[in-house]
Amino acid sequence: MKVQTGYIYHIKDEFFDKINDKGLMINHENGKTRPSYFTIKDKDILWFIPLSSKVTKYKPIINQKEKNMAVANQL
Repeated sequence: MKVQTGYIYHIKDEFFDKINDKGLMINHENGKTRPSYFTIKDKDILWFIPLSSKVTKYKPIINQKEKNMAVANQL
């Protein structure tokens, strides 16, 4: 399969089993299906960006990260 930019993909369980990195998103969490990833290409790097419909969960996290970045940029 050729992976292309601008498409949504699901990563197979075999990848997560093979890599075995605790820092990666969990492929199946609490009996739910694997996350979807949107792909974009920047130069020669193909990025897989996880998607989520849990806006209320991630909005405070994003706000905190933006606040931390603003403070760091003032230093």
